[in-house]
Amino acid sequence: MDNYIEFKEFEEDAESLFSAKISYTFLVGAGISIPKPTALASAREIVRNLLKFCAPTEELENLLSLEKLRFELVIEKIQDELDEDLKFLDYLETVSEPNLIHLFLGHAITRGSYVITTNFDYLIERALMRILDKQWHQNIIPIITKEDFLKLKGPKELIYDGKYPIYKIHGSKRNIITREDTKGSLITTISALGKEREEGKTFAIEPYKKQTVYNLMKQRTLVVMGYSGTDDFDIGPMLKELPFLKRIIWIEHSPQNKIEIIKIKDYKVSKDQENFSYTEQFLMDVSSTGEFDVILVKAHTETFIQTVLWPKFLPHVSIKDLKLVEFKKNTPTFSEWIKPLYEKVSVIKKHKLAIQLFYFLKQLDATTRCSERGITLADEHSNLSAKSYFLNFIGLVNQITGNYNKALKNYEEALQIDDSLEDLAGKAADYNNIGTIYLTWGNYDAALENNYNALRIADEINDFSGKIVNLNNIGRLYEIRGEFDQALTKYREGLKIAEKIGDLSRKAALLNNIGMIYGTSEDYNLALEQYKEALKISEQLGDLYGKIILENNIGRVYHESGNLDAALDQFFRTVDIAEQLGDLSKKAGCLNNIGSIYLAQGKLDLALEKYKEALYFEELLGDPLMKVIYLNNIGTIYNTQAKYDLASEAYVEALNIVESLGLPSKKALLLTKIGGIKLIQEDFWGALDTYEKAILIFEELG
Repeated sequence: MDNYIEFKEFEEDAESLFSAKISYTFLVGAGISIPKPTALASAREIVRNLLKFCAPTEELENLLSLEKLRFELVIEKIQDELDEDLKFLDYLETVSEPNLIHLFLGHAITRGSYVITTNFDYLIERALMRILDKQWHQNIIPIITKEDFLKLKGPKELIYDGKYPIYKIHGSKRNIITREDTKGSLITTISALGKEREEGKTFAIEPYKKQTVYNLMKQRTLVVMGYSGTDDFDIGPMLKELPFLKRIIWIEHSPQNKIEIIKIKDYKVSKDQENFSYTEQFLMDVSSTGEFDVILVKAHTETFIQTVLWPKFLPHVSIKDLKLVEFKKNTPTFSEWIKPLYEKVSVIKKHKLAIQLFYFLKQLDATTRCSERGITLADEHSNLSAKSYFLNFIGLVNQITGNYNKALKNYEEALQIDDSLEDLAGKAADYNNIGTIYLTWGNYDAALENNYNALRIADEINDFSGKIVNLNNIGRLYEIRGEFDQALTKYREGLKIAEKIGDLSRKAALLNNIGMIYGTSEDYNLALEQYKEALKISEQLGDLYGKIILENNIGRVYHESGNLDAALDQFFRTVDIAEQLGDLSKKAGCLNNIGSIYLAQGKLDLALEKYKEALYFEELLGDPLMKVIYLNNIGTIYNTQAKYDLASEAYVEALNIVESLGLPSKKALLLTKIGGIKLIQEDFWGALDTYEKAILIFEELG
């Protein structure tokens, strides 16, 4: 059947989407390596085969049915529980033949386009090695390690220097060009990602990569291919943090031999929400957070490259001359290759893996079910260490669901087991868990006692990282109690250890905590000293998230000490960093800070402008609590300007939000402000009624 184009809300043809005058960045996922001769298994197939060997048989389908069971989560937990070296990734070494898509990307790199991949395979590098003469192979530059991302953050400069960069955003086990072992670059753990992640949103990249991503994406058209459904790495969170893009063209693979083009922002008004595909819903969400166009192309990927992209990008390169190697049928399948690695995984370890996955995805009933079964197995095998492990997870579920007494009992039983086994690391974890229960109850003495117990163990087993964490936790408890001298002492102890072992990230965090205490005590010069030292570390680490926090804290010190001009300069700098990060929430917060300075300077119109900008970005993101803050600030400006109707309108909108969220204290404060406006407008009965509602809430709150 001949290709044909089906238009929906888009008036251009496929060729018009691409022009030699436009700068392109390609972001590619596992789907590009499925076509022959490469013939790699899909991410979904890899997950199924891994779980077939590594999870309890009776839980296999339960796990696979989870919508947010993503590829990267499974390999993260396998690394944690079963295979620290991720030996199954060595299978990729056996797959050496690039397909048409890899060769297209290789040629695109040689012609100045940027290519980013979340894949762990080496097929784009192999495509470049086939395209280039051997003497130029040394100019192929895979950017893999932290050092690579910090040193080679400018793709334009690399290309001008005759290099061919390929950005492996999730790392790789090795650099096949230099033969360097780079397995430390693999991004498969929560801690390595450098920021908190929401359930199912795991493409968050380390802060030191943000500047490189910014340079790769700024004012460029991003072409995405090789991603479908929830099988592969979740790139949604990253795409939502790229307001500086020019356009996104998402190529969704279709088995049918036709091309359908959809402009998402127009398309979203032409269909009922429930009829959208997963990709359409996802791209609508992305388009709502940015000012760029989002185009969805549904096509057979190889055919689209062959008939549309290749003639547009590579008119002088003949596809017929590529000499693609035929697929070798005797190549072992992924399942066959990994069987010797995992066929003897014990049933207890299988339950541990299942629990980790269920717990991360908030499947609490399944977590409890597997943990209880795990306890039975542990008893049958006389495995007390495993029993302690499973008890801790039951305790975590009880804690999350508010059954604190049961959780405490679970943790204490685990502690008894670990004590009998003389498992000091286990005991430290138990004490920390017990401490969190007492912290929740507000029993700070008991929380401190347990944190001190954990600290003593960390000291005994020379766990320096554990000591830093526990000293920080203890410092935080003292800070909550207002015992700032004690808090400072603990933070400084942690700081000394961080300096001793060279843990710069924790050193910066502790310096920030120390600065916060000095700021609270109005020792502004000392606070600035700590923040600025921490800022230097964040800059050294390429940690833009740490940098924006510290720049904001410095700005607040200037604000609180009355140096408003310096504070304003500082906050404007934070807006620039937020834009580099592509973090709209942080940008909104920074704009709000600028508004507060303008308000303090009496520049009400400028303050109002910034508060409205902050509200605009927060409305895109949908955080109701932040909307309340910005609406309240807008209401304050209007109230000061005697624009009482507008002030009341802002306060009422904020009031509706806090009512829906069930926040009585905030509701009472807003009612008080609304009552004040009614009083000024001489609506005395309305003011009285509003004040009485506020008083009732305050009385209920005590």
